[in-house]
Amino acid sequence: MKKFLSSIKQVSERIYDEIGCIEEKYLQVALSIELDKLKIPHLRETNIQVYYDTHPLGLFEFDFLIYPHGDLKEHIIIETKLSSKINDDHRQQLKNYLRSAPLNSQEEIKKIKQGMLLNFKKVEKYKDGVNEVPDEKIDIEIWTYKDKKFKQIK
Repeated sequence: MKKFLSSIKQVSERIYDEIGCIEEKYLQVALSIELDKLKIPHLRETNIQVYYDTHPLGLFEFDFLIYPHGDLKEHIIIETKLSSKINDDHRQQLKNYLRSAPLNSQEEIKKIKQGMLLNFKKVEKYKDGVNEVPDEKIDIEIWTYKDKKFKQIK
């Protein structure tokens, strides 16, 4: 997964440098374009049924499903965010997806055990006619849900 993470970070920083803190939906389109260029197999805006106690609550949409390839051995969800930092609301959203994935009927969704929060930092400032860009433009967290425990692994 190390090479995959490095690729995601590089292309995300390139996107940030080119279009900055634009709306999240445009960051997702740009990321999909970059994933295509890298030949990383993925689906964008994939539906997942979210459950409470094995009862379906509703249909939700996560940003990306990345298929195993190269050094990525398992399916992984990517949730893109545009915020000053990753927060607990973002983590809870990802947890709900990971917790519900095995209960879905679609085979690709059932296999998901890991998720990534990819945050484009919304902290650019314009001061005295100069654009101040943060040193760290991208935050990445990787989470897993196993045995009813949500655990950060990176």
